[in-house]
Amino acid sequence: MGDTGGGGKFSQAGVGASGLSLASLGFSAASSVIQGEGTASSDTYRAEQLDRAAQFGELKASQTNAQLTRNLSISLGNLDAVRAAARGDPSSPTAAAVRDWVEQTGTEKKNITVDSITAQAQEDEANAAYLRQASSQALLGGELGAAGKVLEGIGPALPALALA
Repeated sequence: MGDTGGGGKFSQAGVGASGLSLASLGFSAASSVIQGEGTASSDTYRAEQLDRAAQFGELKASQTNAQLTRNLSISLGNLDAVRAAARGDPSSPTAAAVRDWVEQTGTEKKNITVDSITAQAQEDEANAAYLRQASSQALLGGELGAAGKVLEGIGPALPALALA
C-alpha cells in the first residue's frame, strides 16, 4: 500500500505539472492572438491615416488645378492687355506665338503639378489598401499561431490520452 500512496503522490504531481503546462500553453496561444490583434490594429490605424492623406491630396490637386488655371488666365489676360496697350496687331504671328508659348508652358506646369499631387494621393490609397490587407493577415497569423501552439502542446499528450 505504500507504493500506491507514493504512486498517487507522483500521479498528483504529474497532474499538477500538466495543469501548469496547459496553462502555459493557453497563455502562449493567447499571446499569439493578442500580438496579431495589436499588429492588425496598428496597420488599420495607419491605413486610416493614409486614406485621409489621399482624400486631402485629391482635394489639394483639385484646388491647385483651379488656382493654376486662374493664374494662367490672368497671365494671358495681362499679356493681351499689354499687347493692346502697345497697339500691337492681334493677328500678328509673333504675338500669337508668344501667347501660345505662355499658354502652353503654363498648362504644362499646371498639369505636372496636379499630376504629381494626384499620384501621391493614389500612392497613399494603394498603401492604405496594402495595410488593410496586412491587418487581415496579422489577425489570421495570430490565430493560426495560437492554434499551432495548442497543437504543439497537446500533441505529446495525445498518445497518453488514447491509452486512458
